[in-house]
Amino acid sequence: MASLTIKNQISSVFKGKKWRLHVIYWTLLAVVFYFQYKAALVAPKYPLAYTMEVSLSRFLTLILLCYSFLFFVMPLYRPKKLIYFWISLILLVFLADCLQVVFVKLILLQFPSLNPIPDTAFLSMLGKYIFALIALFSFFIAAFYFQDIYDRQREIQVLAKFKTEKIALESSFLKSQVNPHFLFNTLNNIYALSLKKSEQTAVIIERLESLLHYMLFECKADLVLLAQEFTFTNSYIALEKLRHRDDQCTVTMNVEGEVKDQYIAPLLLINFLENAFKHGTKASFGKSWINMDIKVSAGGLHFLLQNSKPLQVSLTQPISEYTGGIGLKNVKRRLEILYPGKHTLSITEKKDRFEVDLTLSF
Repeated sequence: MASLTIKNQISSVFKGKKWRLHVIYWTLLAVVFYFQYKAALVAPKYPLAYTMEVSLSRFLTLILLCYSFLFFVMPLYRPKKLIYFWISLILLVFLADCLQVVFVKLILLQFPSLNPIPDTAFLSMLGKYIFALIALFSFFIAAFYFQDIYDRQREIQVLAKFKTEKIALESSFLKSQVNPHFLFNTLNNIYALSLKKSEQTAVIIERLESLLHYMLFECKADLVLLAQEFTFTNSYIALEKLRHRDDQCTVTMNVEGEVKDQYIAPLLLINFLENAFKHGTKASFGKSWINMDIKVSAGGLHFLLQNSKPLQVSLTQPISEYTGGIGLKNVKRRLEILYPGKHTLSITEKKDRFEVDLTLSF
């Protein structure tokens, strides 16, 4: 299990183009050490071979420190157990410093006649190398995590793009579902009239043609003029009135405010209206009614739809059917996608009616 974790960590450290960052860092550091070596040629304090070997030992120690940290210490990082992480990090730096001192002492054995003689006390040498080691180690970690943060930001942007595309596809799919749902309900109405051999059948088919033209060809855009949506809504009400005599169902529509160049997502209101006709006029004893009040402003819309409740609703038509049908689930999801944080919707059952209260901000 531990080997698998280390293997995953190694893969993470060098994944994608990260290996380039490692090559660049170590190349730059090698150049720095090279110029230190060149400077030693001008006024050498110690033999050049000694200077070169010490520089190489520092280079090797730093490599061991950096990758031991990435492969073994970083997997210990846990927000709730930071003490283990910091103890491991401090211990690793201390061991790397000790290793550097051991390297230098071994190198000194090759040069017994150095003049001046370097300070070879162990603690003194630890203090001499620790600060340079920490500085170079910090630069490496900073560069590594700058690349890591950059990669994560790229991933976030890609995920955000995928999420946006997914939402757009879902919204398009939900909007496309409105058409067959509407068509299915209307064809049912035409079928019922045809059984009665009603003279209104041909008129309804003609009205349906104009409604479908709007739905299929004028609703392709994400937004349509509010005036167009109201025209479509009025046409649908006129279509339904052909099925219901005035003495059976009264429909009123009141619009307050000036409808100018406001835009709205297409086919948002039709589901509520369909639901009102479907459930508010079926199986009613006495006269049914549907009232629609709309208040329009430059920045939004308030839509209040009320319809009478059939007397047998408690026996034949539970509230869940009225508030949770496919069409209403569809429009609720569309509102969540298209108007996040910019709408409120409540569908309630009252003593004598059902009520839909929708507020939209454009």
